[in-house]
Amino acid sequence: MVSWAVVTGGSHGIGRALALECIKRGIGVAIVALPNKDLDHIIDELSQYPRAHFRTLGCNLVEPGAVETVLDWLAQERITPTYLINNAGFGRGGLFEHTSWREYHVMMQLNNQVMVDLTYALLPQLKRTRGGILNMSSMEATLPLPYKTVYTGTKAFVYNYSLALREEFRYYDIGVSVLCPGPVITNEDGLKRVAAMGNLAKILVTMPEDIAPEAIGGMLAGKDVIRPGLLVKVLVTLGFLIPRRMKLRLLEKLFSKYREEKPELEAVEQ
Repeated sequence: MVSWAVVTGGSHGIGRALALECIKRGIGVAIVALPNKDLDHIIDELSQYPRAHFRTLGCNLVEPGAVETVLDWLAQERITPTYLINNAGFGRGGLFEHTSWREYHVMMQLNNQVMVDLTYALLPQLKRTRGGILNMSSMEATLPLPYKTVYTGTKAFVYNYSLALREEFRYYDIGVSVLCPGPVITNEDGLKRVAAMGNLAKILVTMPEDIAPEAIGGMLAGKDVIRPGLLVKVLVTLGFLIPRRMKLRLLEKLFSKYREEKPELEAVEQ
């Protein structure tokens, strides 16, 4: 009998890599992503795996009724998920006022509200299958970054929410893991952020395929916090040791190149 994982934002970037890693481990994937060319590409890609079990749903998760649409689709496909991978989300860097309120609103909705809504909606099924949840956070969840104020705030929410939920859900035998990677190249905006950060990002940056094995392996093992890569683990540890005021001043200096960038007000993605 096939175990299924619901993967949000599973058509590109880290979500795509996580979905492929599930397939390689014999886990079926139910991918929920925007109905665009990326979804077409992942369908073609997964079709190349002769024994892959997968279903896809083109859906904008921030639209009204999206969670109900996902539940209806899973019922129609007769899929009872064992795993929920809350990957959908996006981030932006720059001066606080250089990003539109509309984009901040969508960011908070997608990075946080959608994750909570889906977890709440799928909890009855996860109680039956006693599987696990993997939530996408960031190494920046514990490093409040100037010039990425709202994004790091959303990821701090994911981090704390996941660890608190883990303690509650252990009574249901449901594991909750939080994934905290360093900088990962997933799109053109990611390339811009790496360029703005300079040499530090070039040392830290990874590709989605690099983190997927450790991420899925950690979820299956029931690990609490998954930080792929030794350097990320070291930097996070140092972040806890450095006094807060000194740490924030240092981070502001590292990211101050964002002050020179021109605003991009309407680029919203998932």
